[in-house]
Amino acid sequence: MVAFASGRRPLGLVAFLLAALLVVALVPSDTKAEERHGRRRQMLSLTNDDRRHHERKALDFATAISDYAKAHSRAMAREGYLFHSTEERLRKLLDGRNWSIAGENVGVGSTLESLEDAFMDSKKHRQNILRREFLHAAVGVVREDGRLWVTVIFYG
Repeated sequence: MVAFASGRRPLGLVAFLLAALLVVALVPSDTKAEERHGRRRQMLSLTNDDRRHHERKALDFATAISDYAKAHSRAMAREGYLFHSTEERLRKLLDGRNWSIAGENVGVGSTLESLEDAFMDSKKHRQNILRREFLHAAVGVVREDGRLWVTVIFYG
């Protein structure tokens, strides 16, 4: 309950409402951040759907390495072509984690669904998606000029 001094009720209420509107207008929206993070989760979900369809265990989301995957996707978008991380870079990323095998899929397309379909249509990309030894996946997705640039790092 808000208490107002006698005679100042309307002015105090107006000031309170204006202050509340100002705060709401100045607080940044998390919608874009949720959308970007949502794309990562959506790509992992598509990958895990394909794994389940082929009787493979779902991959866990590797949050910390996903920051690198996103940076890699951003670098590909900036350069305008696809390229893989170096083996040395992947080894450094995975240092200190329990792993014995790693792989990476990179792609660019108009939708995540079309990218996942393209990965599954490619023998080497499909092998990464379905490899039983992989237990984790880091995902980076960047939208640039209406195109989605994707990096998926698998390890286990």
